[in-house]
Amino acid sequence: MLSRIQAEPGVSRAELARRFGFSEMAATRIARDLLGAEIIEEFDLPDEDTGKQRRLGRPRKGLRINPQGVFAAGITVSAYFSEVSICDANGQTIARREVNNSSFEDAAETARLYSNALNALIKDTDIDISRIVGVGVALSAKTSPDRSEIVRSEYFGWENDGGQFWEEVRRNTGLPVVIENIANALALSEMRFGAARGISEFALAHVATFAGVGAVSEGRVVRGASGDAGRIGHFRSHQKPLRCTCGRDDCLNLSATGFGVLAKLGKLDHDTFDRSKLPVYATSLLAVIDDDANTPYLQVAGAGLAEALDPVAKILAPELIILSGILGSSTAYFEGAKQRLTAAYGYGPNNSFQLVKGEVSPAEAAALLALHTFCYSDRLDFERLNDSASNHDKGAAYA
Repeated sequence: MLSRIQAEPGVSRAELARRFGFSEMAATRIARDLLGAEIIEEFDLPDEDTGKQRRLGRPRKGLRINPQGVFAAGITVSAYFSEVSICDANGQTIARREVNNSSFEDAAETARLYSNALNALIKDTDIDISRIVGVGVALSAKTSPDRSEIVRSEYFGWENDGGQFWEEVRRNTGLPVVIENIANALALSEMRFGAARGISEFALAHVATFAGVGAVSEGRVVRGASGDAGRIGHFRSHQKPLRCTCGRDDCLNLSATGFGVLAKLGKLDHDTFDRSKLPVYATSLLAVIDDDANTPYLQVAGAGLAEALDPVAKILAPELIILSGILGSSTAYFEGAKQRLTAAYGYGPNNSFQLVKGEVSPAEAAALLALHTFCYSDRLDFERLNDSASNHDKGAAYA
């Protein structure tokens, strides 16, 4: 019901009752509880301009999310977006802060650094922490959200952390925590707040130094039996004088990604991915994207991704494919992928899927992940929010 109110601001109690198949009295009772917990708010709907005499009686009431009633926090661990953030109940970022981190060698130490930065941000914004539903963590890694573990990160060089990252953030902040792969976090964020809003079958390709896909079917992330779904960067492509993290020389990661582009432009002094140079990759790729002279190289890289998107589209039959990430959402790369799909694979207006740019940045995805997980789901801790609202009312009355 809360998700419906968020998706349709102004919806009435009667409309909610019809939508969910219960009585208007039940809808009124649920709405009263959400109003009391300060999660939603009620407002007068404008009279419909029907040309008829204005109807008499009580004004029509609609329900909408109270943007200041709930907040969510995020931690984005990336060489491109290294920051902590806070968003309101509508997903609008209200505070963010960069985190200086030149090394990602130890998962637990990284978690400690970012969670301490988040605590400082919460304190400086003076937000009541009891109104923060949870913390989302988005990073380049295979994760197991059900077990709260980072299973493996080829990007950072981490092995299974046994839940250390999750536990460090939870202990430091005192808040619920969810950890997710960056592509999946972006996909869930786009589904709730961005380009895939209202769409339950789509795929998102996140392209930066390397590439990965977050696929959503029936509104749920597709993880596969091993949890390794979406490793599009390891699709076999053209042989290159480079080495992927997996040891091969023909992965898509070496031709259609930032690493491949930097190598093609002679920006690398090595042929094997080097984790110690993550900040260098990020700085160099951002400079390449900003230089119009590199447009042809970005278009060629985008065309290389199209070769992988075609089988993805044929297997998943998505309604939408979203290109995201610092490279994936760049104009030249996007156009290169679109042109290749059109010329080589018959992509066009009559296709079953639409190719679009992402609307949510990786920096925003972490907090939006927390909002999706801990507010607009059955994991909402209503009792905590209701108690917080009650204590607020008592304090106001005492004052």
